[in-house]
Amino acid sequence: MSHEERPYHRTALLSFRFLGTAVIGSLVMALVAVFGTAPTQLAILGAFISILGGLFLSYLGQEDQREQKRAEVIQSLAVPLSLASDPELFQQYQVISAALTALAQRTDPILRQIALLKLASVTEQIDGLAEGRIVFALTESWRTVYEDLLCSPDVRRYRSVAWVQHPEYWQDEPSKQSMRVNFEAVRRGVLVERIILLSDELWPAEESLPSPEILPWIEEQHNRGLWIGLVRESDLSREPDLLIDMGIYGDRAVGVQELDDCCRTLRFTLDVDPQAVQLADSRWKRIQLFARSFGSILDQEPPRT
Repeated sequence: MSHEERPYHRTALLSFRFLGTAVIGSLVMALVAVFGTAPTQLAILGAFISILGGLFLSYLGQEDQREQKRAEVIQSLAVPLSLASDPELFQQYQVISAALTALAQRTDPILRQIALLKLASVTEQIDGLAEGRIVFALTESWRTVYEDLLCSPDVRRYRSVAWVQHPEYWQDEPSKQSMRVNFEAVRRGVLVERIILLSDELWPAEESLPSPEILPWIEEQHNRGLWIGLVRESDLSREPDLLIDMGIYGDRAVGVQELDDCCRTLRFTLDVDPQAVQLADSRWKRIQLFARSFGSILDQEPPRT
């Protein structure tokens, strides 16, 4: 029967440091015991005991430091070990680690200062991602995520609040493409509900229907099967937190859009945190209290000639 060879570890009792110290100490104590007086023997014994106590305490301190270093090493390994089960994220981790290692070898102080500022921004974005929040700034690329969510088979209901302050709202080509995705979702059986918040300029108080500048856009959505509700902006004067442009994708996510005066996207924030979705749901229900169904408004209108 074969036996596995085990590595040989020499005991510390046979080390030169231990044996040399033990022999010298023993000789000194033997000489003191033979030639020294009783007080001298007690003094030497006390000194040796003090030295041993100090060495022991020093050993304990060093052992604590070693244990702390081992804990730090294990903690530093925890991140790659936890990511090892996700090859795609682990690959990104390796790329970032390699880049940071190369950056650490740079000595230019200006480059280092700029790099730290950039890394702080990247860290903030990664923290947001870890919390389930994605921010798109000064770009229309968020529409890709928007359309993917609407096409997702587990999103069977989509609710949105469109805060329309300008007749050019969602009139450019990217917006029209997103609107076509809405129509396609309705065709697949998705319940699409949209409450449109209109400025008083676009829906004057004395008029039963919104302005002709925005009315065709509203009518098209109504005719394509979307449920449309209308709210005048002035009706929410005491509820300023309800003035928002947002979309709720089933129970998966909520998106909030911020536009400039020319109806271009300043920022789009997508949040998949369940609490954010619950907050958006609460806002939707409060806004719905002020909404009038566009279909009911049309029913009250005399036929157009």
